[in-house]
Amino acid sequence: MNELEPLVANEKENILVLEQSKEDEVLVSLVDRLDLTDVVVLKKFYSTGKTFPFDTQPFCFPILFKEMRENNNLKIGSEALRKRLDILVEVKLLEKVNKTNPTTYFPINGKEKFIRLLITKFFVLNGLTKFL
Repeated sequence: MNELEPLVANEKENILVLEQSKEDEVLVSLVDRLDLTDVVVLKKFYSTGKTFPFDTQPFCFPILFKEMRENNNLKIGSEALRKRLDILVEVKLLEKVNKTNPTTYFPINGKEKFIRLLITKFFVLNGLTKFL
């Protein structure tokens, strides 16, 4: 095999490699835009430590805010947390149930693996692996 030839000769595998590299680019760009508070919020939804299918957790806003204040020493107010949640909904990392009182947020089915990878990559890139 010539060193200039692609390592993967099969077209289907080439497409898979290209899709993975695009996913990596998206992942890195998301990691760059998120901060520790956003990642801790995502971790609440996607990293419960339980086995499938109980490995994700929906939250209504007041319970999430209370838990973040007590367990994670959140230093922002309720409106700031609500705006962060809305941004996470806009970038399609969380799902918001419309017309509910109190507002309920859900993890998106099918994105669990991607978001767990995002959380792990954030902690690794920022040297915070001991907090995983």
